[in-house]
Amino acid sequence: MHRPPPPHAADRHWAWFLDVDGTLLEIEAYPDLVTADARLLRLLQDLRSNYDGALALISGRSLDQLDRIFGALRLAAAASHGLQQRLADGTVLNKASEVPSGSLRRITELADRHPGLVVEQKPFSVGLHYRARPDLEATVLEAMEKIHSELDNGVRLMHGKMVVEILPAGANKGSAIRSFMQTRPFRGRLPVFVGDDVTDEYGFAVVNELGGLSIRVGSAAGSAAKWQLRNVADLRAWLRAAADVR
Repeated sequence: MHRPPPPHAADRHWAWFLDVDGTLLEIEAYPDLVTADARLLRLLQDLRSNYDGALALISGRSLDQLDRIFGALRLAAAASHGLQQRLADGTVLNKASEVPSGSLRRITELADRHPGLVVEQKPFSVGLHYRARPDLEATVLEAMEKIHSELDNGVRLMHGKMVVEILPAGANKGSAIRSFMQTRPFRGRLPVFVGDDVTDEYGFAVVNELGGLSIRVGSAAGSAAKWQLRNVADLRAWLRAAADVR
């Protein structure tokens, strides 16, 4: 797997889809510690401006969480793995119902018994982070599998980096990107998706199908991504070069 090619003026028809945690920003032990720095905000503003607005965040976080991280910069976004979608014109679409309250209660009780586990409640899903307690991985996975097994077929279990999440079955980043590609200003452009985690594989598959650029940050063994960048800093340097294309 190789480094993606440097963008040229002829590539101004690209449409940008960017994951957040582990891609644009380093992963923190606690999700609430993540915030965008001024340099990243300027970079995203330049990308959006120089590519005619064709930039969207594609994240497992909720829309409220993304807006906390990026402050006054309100970007188009697929949040909660596509269950919430804010279009480029600001229209917000919700595409799912809430996860059963009983699941949230049981996950919260598990976290209360094990200090260091973090429950992340979103409008349409609930996740359990164990980055601060990697020793509890087996306990977390077993408990979440059991909770999921007792729910109906309308939900699924999604594994990420030190997090397990229960969410509606139809949600994934690939379907979110496909949906954006049917709207302005993304329609007719070449999609570029950058991610770092197993949850981003759905996005890589769709972008490959559409003939775009699929780029994985960090370890890429077994990934569907066609290109690779080493880390967050490497990605930001590559994006800066793209933003400066005239």
